[in-house]
Amino acid sequence: MLKRWRSAIVAAVVLVAMVGAFVAWRARDAGGPDAAVAAGDTTRAPAGQRIVVEVLNASGVAGQARRATFLLRDRGFDVVSWNNDKSRRERTIIVDHTGKPDAAARLARILGNASIEKGDASPRYLDITVRLGSAWTPPVGEGFRP
Repeated sequence: MLKRWRSAIVAAVVLVAMVGAFVAWRARDAGGPDAAVAAGDTTRAPAGQRIVVEVLNASGVAGQARRATFLLRDRGFDVVSWNNDKSRRERTIIVDHTGKPDAAARLARILGNASIEKGDASPRYLDITVRLGSAWTPPVGEGFRP
């Protein structure tokens, strides 16, 4: 009888530890200053304009370009491609190829902690290229597909 109680107590302690570790892991992944900025922001693409965007993952974290693509599409941007970038960076860079500063500023606000650069005209008819840095984390919240 005493052996059963000990086993039950050990199992309960292990279960509580596993749940605590999972909660801490999810909180760590959801945090970050960029996630807080993007999660509370409802900025969208300029109304009536098609803004063609390419998202490149320069963070080294797998899946970030795909996550950013879903976010930007949900906000009205036309993300036509996403891929990995060979370079690595901490800060997100938004390259404006066609002189649409309002759209670039909106992207910077959505992604948070991003700087905007003027780029050369894109041979692929892109308006903007986003190079995601390692400081960017996707927002947590309603309707966002991870």
